[in-house]
Amino acid sequence: MGVILRRVVSWIVALQGILLGVLIIAVLAGTFVGLSVPVAVVATVAAGFIPILASLVALRNPRRAARINLWVAPIGLVLLLLLSWEFGGVLQAVVVFSGALVIPGLFWFFTSRRNWPLPLPSPLLPGRPNLAAIAGSGLLCFLAIVAVVLSFSLPWWPPVGDCGGTLLLNEHGGSNNMDFTATIVFVGPRSFHGLSLWSIAHVEQRFFTFPSSAVNLVVLRGFFTPNDKFKRYFVEGRRSQGALTRFLPVIEPVPCGRTINLDDAAVALRVLHDGPPTTGIRMIGRVLIGHSYERESQSRKPAPGVEVQIRGPAGTTVLVTDSDGIYDITGLPPGQYSVELPTKYRYAVVIFDLKAGAVQDDTLWIGAD
Repeated sequence: MGVILRRVVSWIVALQGILLGVLIIAVLAGTFVGLSVPVAVVATVAAGFIPILASLVALRNPRRAARINLWVAPIGLVLLLLLSWEFGGVLQAVVVFSGALVIPGLFWFFTSRRNWPLPLPSPLLPGRPNLAAIAGSGLLCFLAIVAVVLSFSLPWWPPVGDCGGTLLLNEHGGSNNMDFTATIVFVGPRSFHGLSLWSIAHVEQRFFTFPSSAVNLVVLRGFFTPNDKFKRYFVEGRRSQGALTRFLPVIEPVPCGRTINLDDAAVALRVLHDGPPTTGIRMIGRVLIGHSYERESQSRKPAPGVEVQIRGPAGTTVLVTDSDGIYDITGLPPGQYSVELPTKYRYAVVIFDLKAGAVQDDTLWIGAD
């Protein structure tokens, strides 16, 4: 009875090391780390993959597993200082890392000196060590894949949608983020209130200039519905900065960005195609009918023929929206501007302070009853 109990304890410690290793990989893969690429790779492998490997080794050789874990335990001190907030604070980070590295290592170190029974008293595949090694390697790869997949579910991004909170062009006139158009070819399984946290998209037209990201298939992180498959989107994103996902074509949404159905992205596409104005500033935007809090509502419609008043240093300019509800003017002098709708549309007013060469685009909403 005592031998069976000891083997159960050994199995629990081994499984604990595997599960915590998977957790650490998932956290590191899904978070931003202010480290250089080589350091990030070493830290992730040491904190996650090595405990998993050590737990598998411990099933047949506890002493070797103890050495593996205890040799890499000091790296956990670096991670404590850099990533403690991801685990809820320093105390929680100490518990996680000591549980994944130090505690299993000490357990296997002391039990191996006291004739503690092995969890696996005999090889799984007697006489076929190579096949056993292949099976163990396959299990390790499977756990690594599971950890990376789990990392996609860590942050809870808001639903994709255009809230126009960032500038499309940078100071050099290029794309400010990783802007492109794409078709959704696969939507991941439902993870949150019937929505998926990721999807695979085929890039059709790109405006960014990062050679390392010039791939045709990308993983978009954010909320997607199952019926988004084959829909076309304009995507404003940025490459993932996770310790593992930064090496993959994983695109994270820009907070309050312009990711939106391509049919509604006419303003963003014009700005990116045209670039900054050669003289003065440019005011471009769209007027929509609907509630401002229903940005993704199917009931919203463009408002053609609406007069938009632009007040600035050169006086008042009145524009009329086209059939897509878009107003557009360029060559205005720099300075403070207000964009206003007529009073019968609840007098929407937006104020901007613009410098030479700037482009300001915004969505104005006509209240719907």
